Amino acid sequence: MLIERGESMPYDFNVLVVNQREKTILPFSSSISVLNEIDDEDGKRYHTIYPFMTQTSGIWYSLIKEDDGVVYASFCDSDFEHVQEDTALPYWMKDEDVKYHLTPLIIKKGYEEDVVKIISYLIEQSPIKTVMLLARYQSEDREIICGVISPEEFWTLLGQGKVLFNTCYIIRKE
Repeated sequence: MLIERGESMPYDFNVLVVNQREKTILPFSSSISVLNEIDDEDGKRYHTIYPFMTQTSGIWYSLIKEDDGVVYASFCDSDFEHVQEDTALPYWMKDEDVKYHLTPLIIKKGYEEDVVKIISYLIEQSPIKTVMLLARYQSEDREIICGVISPEEFWTLLGQGKVLFNTCYIIRKE
């Protein structure tokens, strides 16, 4: 899948609040909406593609924004021309087709503060202060998990262009 510059791609931005039992709503306003529903079709597909994530106890949320009448994570983008050798790829990834779809997650200007605020709030909703974050676009079906990192480390890596699409990040606050 080659995306041309300026062409829009529908992204998913999902957060699993680990061990959360009751749904929450944001107690603050945001330019990004938070849905706590994944429809049956997505649920079945996710169980096939992401067995580790979907077997983890908790509540899933999707962060979305409407753009030209289409609802998806339009606050995200990626650099599809990014040279993979410069990316912090998991060392065990050998499949070139999978590597091709591990591009940097970019939060568009003006949305960074909302994303940090929402993710920080969702971390606090977890009894064990842990979320699993997966920003994805259509790609090879492969579950790739990055081990536990702190929120500060996640934000640093994101700012450095080292957080990748189609990779699950486990973020835990100590």
